[in-house]
Amino acid sequence: MTKSKRVLISLILRLLAFGATVAAVVVMVTSHDSAQVLNLTFTAKYSNEPAFKYFVIAEGIASAYSLIVLFTYSQNSLRRLLLILDLVIAMLLSSSISAAVAIAHVGKKGNNHAGWLPICGQVPKFCDHVTKHKIQIAECPPKSAEYEALLRAGPRLKPLRQVHAHLIVTGCHRSRALLTKLLTLSCAAGSIAYTRRLLTTVHDPDSFLFNSLIKASSKFRFSLDAVIFYRLMLLSHVLPSTYTFTSVVKACADLSALRLGRVVHSHVLACGYGSDSFVQAAIVAFYSKCGALGVARRVFDEMPQRSVVAWNSMISGYEQNGAANEALVMFRKMRECGVDPDSATFVGVLSACSQLGSLELGCWVHDYIVNNGVRVNVVLATSLINMFSRCGDVTRARAVFDSMNEGNVIAWTAMISGYGMHGYGIQAMEIFHRMKACHLVPNRVTFVAVLSACAHAGLVDEGRRAFTSMRQEYGLVPGIEHHVCMVDMLGRAGLLSEAYQFIKELSLEELVPAVWTAMLGACKMHKNFDLGVETAEHLISLEPENPGHYVLLSNMYALAGRMDRVESVRNVMIQRGLKKQVGYSTIDVNNKGFLFSMGDKSHPETNEIYQYLDELMWRCKEAGYAPVPESAMHELEEEEREYALRYHSEKLAVAFGLMKSSHGKTLRIVKNLRICEDCHSAIKFISVVTNREIIIRDKLRFHHFREGSCSCLDYW
Repeated sequence: MTKSKRVLISLILRLLAFGATVAAVVVMVTSHDSAQVLNLTFTAKYSNEPAFKYFVIAEGIASAYSLIVLFTYSQNSLRRLLLILDLVIAMLLSSSISAAVAIAHVGKKGNNHAGWLPICGQVPKFCDHVTKHKIQIAECPPKSAEYEALLRAGPRLKPLRQVHAHLIVTGCHRSRALLTKLLTLSCAAGSIAYTRRLLTTVHDPDSFLFNSLIKASSKFRFSLDAVIFYRLMLLSHVLPSTYTFTSVVKACADLSALRLGRVVHSHVLACGYGSDSFVQAAIVAFYSKCGALGVARRVFDEMPQRSVVAWNSMISGYEQNGAANEALVMFRKMRECGVDPDSATFVGVLSACSQLGSLELGCWVHDYIVNNGVRVNVVLATSLINMFSRCGDVTRARAVFDSMNEGNVIAWTAMISGYGMHGYGIQAMEIFHRMKACHLVPNRVTFVAVLSACAHAGLVDEGRRAFTSMRQEYGLVPGIEHHVCMVDMLGRAGLLSEAYQFIKELSLEELVPAVWTAMLGACKMHKNFDLGVETAEHLISLEPENPGHYVLLSNMYALAGRMDRVESVRNVMIQRGLKKQVGYSTIDVNNKGFLFSMGDKSHPETNEIYQYLDELMWRCKEAGYAPVPESAMHELEEEEREYALRYHSEKLAVAFGLMKSSHGKTLRIVKNLRICEDCHSAIKFISVVTNREIIIRDKLRFHHFREGSCSCLDYW
């Protein structure tokens, strides 16, 4: 069925729903007088009424219409346009129905116009006693039986519809208090379409109703609808308040709608709420989520009083935009200003520690939480697990995990991922089996963590079983991430033919660059040059502007001895202006971070670091270390190659850490790229000659060097 036909069918269904609704109301009016209609209760007797049957038909048609609309308009821009158009159409239909019902009722001999007002949304203009006096909307006491019925229904759509029908037949459907509660509960139930239809029936909505509806829409992730309701509020000439703006700004942040948020920000200033601390905190969070950290910081600096929410917004904003150092600086300023952090603060700080590998600060945060009795909820516990795992202390991560009174799928997945990135595949699978035994249903992210753990530990059979169980046991369709993990797992295990066959069975949409990158890494590991070159060419055809692919292809040619091809690949990179990503390593010493790059001489103690590293490498050579020259630039002479290899960023970071730390202290280093083969070999020898444990987190996983061996077992 084409899109145009689906649109035509949806419009026909909309008109049928309109007709069924009119028929239902007309039947109700012709079957009962006004007093009887108002006194009808939603009982089994009323459910047999012809009017009720028409209402059911109308609701069914409207539901079918909604399904076709959702199926037809899958793109974001069209869906947003439809939401707006549908809202306008619904408002027009509501007005038409009300007018038609009013005319039908007035035309009936002997009808009491005033008695009909609580049901219809329009007022007959020829009713003298109505035009002379202000209409009194039927109100039900806040703690009435109807209100209690709403509370019992809760955020469940079917009971809410039953209560709504009861409100209509009892005449309480014009009570703003009850309608406000009904709207917020229907929004909480996840039926935003039903909420929109309800709103069109409200006569003269007030500020409290709009604020409650906008807040509920924003809270339950109907962000676009929250903005639309805000627009309707302005069109209804209802003045917004601080409660309005905090919710609308949050909705704009969830949509990452920077331009729209700026318009709302201008409304805030025009309405005189620019100095309200709650609104300012929401604006700071909005600009931070949209990546406009400069604007967020200016708004933050201009706040006369900065609440903990505002501080948290800036800390999380820096952290989420990759500025972890600035996030930690902001946290220290927060402490200097005497603002007590809360659990949300610690979540942002722990995430920043995870990015930087700053275990010392992460341990301080953990100690602060324990010593000050901060309640560790699931979110904070999961942040602690992630922090300890990504900072190299998986033992403490497991201790936090075991101390949790209750955990969700996210916490269990974090523990599985933590074991996986350290190469502890058996422990990861143990947690996975325990999770299933506790009747927790794994999600797609859980399976990514499981498959990745199997790939790093060489657990091929377990990985195959987990991949198969996604469909058979849990009905999950494997995505791109799962396919990449499978290719990585098979390739690392040396099953290159099976990995390549797995790729060939994927559809064109699933053949993303990450799949070929995993295959190329396996070819390089197992020195399958022919398949590696073919894979690299696939990558370059998919992403011709990615310099990493050219570097991998150049390395494959170099390992195969095809130096002429190496030169041609590098000439192409020069012609296209492509440059290899700069590698760097960071290390924390005395709670302060230091960054090194290859051949870096920016450090004030450069001479001492280089001299210490030269002496260290001489001791390693005496212990049996030999450089791996193919890791360096292939056109260099042998002596130049050794020099280039010696001053890689991770070696400089290791040397500096050894110089500045006490004997026996574990070194923890973070590298932005995959550790090269020569550095991997050299650091194994360094761990022997210095009798130190050295933990390096590279782009792919953790390496624990101890007594001349690595936890990856040279399987990375």
